[in-house]
Amino acid sequence: MQLNLEPLKDKKALLAFSHGVDSTALFYLLVKAGVSFDCAMVNYQTRPSSLDEELSAKKLCDKFDKKLFIYRANLNLTNSNFEKTARDIRYDFFARTMCEFDYDTLILAHQLNDALEWLLMQLSKGSGTVGLAGMMPHSKKRVEFQNISKDIDIARPLLGVSRNEILEFLHSENIKYFIDSSNQNLKFTRNKIRAEFSDEFMRQFSSGIKKSFELLRNDAKLLLGEFEYDNGNIFVVAKSPNSINLIDQACKRLGVLMSQKTRQLCTQSDCVVSHKVAITSNQNYYFIAPYIKTIMDKKIKEKFRILKVPILLRPYLAMNLNQLNALDKFLQ
Repeated sequence: MQLNLEPLKDKKALLAFSHGVDSTALFYLLVKAGVSFDCAMVNYQTRPSSLDEELSAKKLCDKFDKKLFIYRANLNLTNSNFEKTARDIRYDFFARTMCEFDYDTLILAHQLNDALEWLLMQLSKGSGTVGLAGMMPHSKKRVEFQNISKDIDIARPLLGVSRNEILEFLHSENIKYFIDSSNQNLKFTRNKIRAEFSDEFMRQFSSGIKKSFELLRNDAKLLLGEFEYDNGNIFVVAKSPNSINLIDQACKRLGVLMSQKTRQLCTQSDCVVSHKVAITSNQNYYFIAPYIKTIMDKKIKEKFRILKVPILLRPYLAMNLNQLNALDKFLQ
């Protein structure tokens, strides 16, 4: 299994670890490559084996001198929105850990089967090229905890590797891992797609699927285009038929996922997403920035009015006046 793990060697990395097939394989591959990392694990306490998995993870991390951060959640599989709730708990915990202990890179064990399942889910809902391409091998995101806010790198080294290849590696190395029994529950859409469509399709056509995703991601990058301005806090997007894709990326960078309804509305009028991100515009550009409530000095208000700064952008700029000059050419 050929992976390029060199870029991770100079990072302070945290591996999202579950002790399942994918994250266990990635743990050993990172160790073999000499990558320095620690682990973060969420125990949802939904299965009889949950405690065994946690204890085994502790032993593994102790063996290789890795820190293991554990969060125990009380989650019920009958929860009507189990997958989303579990994901929110997981990423909130990762964000808190990365901010508190100053990690700069989150390593995720998503692999090729995950990408295909995502594509089929998006295809069933109605999606364009960017949506179908899904996860990227490398991306950035803003995470927050209490008064700490930071930009992190997200790495998915296994994204071009199929689950069968990963299992072959684990078995050839006689590596212990656990199977999440909830993955067999067909009430979850992803599990249904996996069982009835994607697993067998991947088994027969994995090499072609891998190549197709490489092409899809390249096409998605071309369609996305680039930010006119990006300093990690403020993003400027030129107005075009594809603007929504970059707006969506900016929101993700700022730690917010847009709903389909918000995606439809934000290009029609100014809005605030999840009380965290302001999306506003003038004739030629969209501006995406952290949403702040503040009382502005009258002189600053008048200055912003003269400069035609969009209203939702003004509170943030009032607190960060040093960034105003960089936006000057977009405000005219």
